[in-house]
Amino acid sequence: MFKKFSNDKLQDKRTVILNAALKTFVKRGYPETRVAEIAAEAGVAEGTLYNYFQSKEDLLLALFDEKWSMIINGIKEKISRLDDPNDKLKAVFSLVVRMFKKNRQLAELFMIDIKQSSIFLNNYTINRIVEFLDLIEGILEEGKRKGIYRKDLNTRVAKMIIFGAAQGILMSWVLSESTVVKTKAFKFSLFSAAKTLKDIFKSGLVGE
Repeated sequence: MFKKFSNDKLQDKRTVILNAALKTFVKRGYPETRVAEIAAEAGVAEGTLYNYFQSKEDLLLALFDEKWSMIINGIKEKISRLDDPNDKLKAVFSLVVRMFKKNRQLAELFMIDIKQSSIFLNNYTINRIVEFLDLIEGILEEGKRKGIYRKDLNTRVAKMIIFGAAQGILMSWVLSESTVVKTKAFKFSLFSAAKTLKDIFKSGLVGE
């Protein structure tokens, strides 16, 4: 009983540190953030933080890995109850949008730091992106088998186009709420944009 309580306490502190890291990375930017700042935000001693994470890089990778795992597991659970590939694609877009609407800081981290840092490209966390892309491709392949999508559809290319377009919309949403960006070009509803993106790809995926 005591052991379980101790593990829960350890997990709670780890979560507190990760949430503090997310907030600090977004506020300061990954390159400028110091471990001491994260520890202060988490309300723990810097030495305590090192009991959980070896470095700032380790913190970023753990944060990225855990958040993407949460997204992927949510998608897998949702689409396992659906039969129509179109409904599955819709579920993917909807779940990702809800996640980022709920946690804007998470959206900023994904959009900003993954583009700036080579850390992700040379570490295990890149497998989360690959796993997400494979989920998309699996849905597209299922649509082809069921005769819903075009038989000549190159799913390897299509999944990258979908991923890239989703990233573009997410970046525009982040910019739309920036106090620095004054143009109204980025003003839109994230949910509406996700629906439009899904509809555009749906019309381009289906056969005649």
